[in-house]
Amino acid sequence: MGTPLKKPPVYLTLAQVRFNPILKLADFLPSIQESFRLAGYPDFDRQHLISIQLTAQDGQPPTPTPVQQERFQLGNVEKTHTFILDGQTLTLQSTNYGQFETFSACFLEGLSIVNDAVKLAFTERVGLRYLDRVMPQQSETIEQYLVEQVHGLTSRLEGRPLYSYTEAMNEIGNIKLLSRVAIQDGPLAFPPDIQPGNMRITERFTSYTGISAILDNDGFVEGREAFSTAAVAEHLDAIHKVIGTAFKTTATKYAFAAWDK
Repeated sequence: MGTPLKKPPVYLTLAQVRFNPILKLADFLPSIQESFRLAGYPDFDRQHLISIQLTAQDGQPPTPTPVQQERFQLGNVEKTHTFILDGQTLTLQSTNYGQFETFSACFLEGLSIVNDAVKLAFTERVGLRYLDRVMPQQSETIEQYLVEQVHGLTSRLEGRPLYSYTEAMNEIGNIKLLSRVAIQDGPLAFPPDIQPGNMRITERFTSYTGISAILDNDGFVEGREAFSTAAVAEHLDAIHKVIGTAFKTTATKYAFAAWDK
């Protein structure tokens, strides 16, 4: 367990497991919700989502079909940890990360609750994702915090910089890592596939104004495996190490010194 930074830039962390479909998930919900409540997650919300599924037929263009999905949110009183459960995935979103060991243990506890109720058969995907906001202070620049490879072209073009975006996809062993860096002027933003809802975000991230960068590191392992909490834990640990390397590669020594003051 490493020593955490005094002012870490992470504002949202996610862990997710995709498992075998549970079509009768609602039948198990009372037991699952009660176990989460006793574990410290009494907040509950049921959501209905509409997604579009494209169905292709021979010789015909794909036909969009609306599909209704149901998912459940189970969170703590402080609104800093929220589990999202649907018929094929469990996700943990946290705005109070702390350290990897405690975050991972929290997610695995939730996964064990689901498994105890439905008896999971296999997993197909294990993922870990970190969102960091890099916020230069007065008299500093974003370039001091990030390596040159992710600065983009804005500093070499005329006019006022509005937006810069870089993305890289790498495969490290059985782990795929998608790393994105977005530099822009404006309020705190989230990727379009993440909905924090009413989660409580640390005030220093929401009150900051000016040029900032969002580091989005998304690592995952795909492939069907017999369900094992221990195997999921091993995947999360391996992904965490890969993301840690990517984070340290993207930020400068100056940045780490500033975050540790």
